Amino acid sequence: MPFFLGAHILIAIACAVHVVRTGREIYWLMILFAFPGIGSIVYVITEILPGMMGSKTARSAHKAAQKALDPGREARDALHALEITRTPGHLRRAAEALIAAGRPGEALDLAQEAAQGAFAEDSAIQMTLARALFETGDMAGARDELVRLKEHHPDLRLPDGHLLYARTLEALGETDNALAAYCGAAEYYPGPEARARWALLLEQAGRADEAHQRWDEIVSAARIAPKHVRKLHRTWIDMARSRV
Repeated sequence: MPFFLGAHILIAIACAVHVVRTGREIYWLMILFAFPGIGSIVYVITEILPGMMGSKTARSAHKAAQKALDPGREARDALHALEITRTPGHLRRAAEALIAAGRPGEALDLAQEAAQGAFAEDSAIQMTLARALFETGDMAGARDELVRLKEHHPDLRLPDGHLLYARTLEALGETDNALAAYCGAAEYYPGPEARARWALLLEQAGRADEAHQRWDEIVSAARIAPKHVRKLHRTWIDMARSRV
């Protein structure tokens, strides 16, 4: 009996660590330590298994559906969690939620706080800070933060970061560098957005033939893509179809 009791506590602690690291709602900690056995089982079933079993696309679609039904829920939940415990993970989650809610100024304050001390080189926090800088119009600051992120994590493949870097260069008027960055991002970015932004900048640069090739690549890929993928990226695919 003592062995199983100890195992329950160890599993509860492991789940609690997962709660903190992933920015889950803080009430899970109370459930886990009040009811270490059944609480751990419920947590694994409702919070961990769906993420392990579902595809990235399915999880994205689920989050999109939740956002459509209640667009302010994530920001409310994240800010509530932050009121209870002001951890770097909760700061980052709240910053991301505020960016999504169109409140980048508030997000920037939280992202800068999260990036203090030992977490200054955390890749996820650096990415959130770069995104907040971009959304507040500080393109140079966003570019510099992304450069630091790459310096700290040279082997990290971060498609969202690569695309954001290209966008900052474009906004700063560094057209040739932006085109090169879009080219690199398009090679592994999940979806047509990077290629579409690349094509748009090629058009602006007067390179219509190259732009047409990029649009044609998007349309060709869309023909064989699953229906849910086409729906998810409808804006960029429709844009490409209108140009070929």
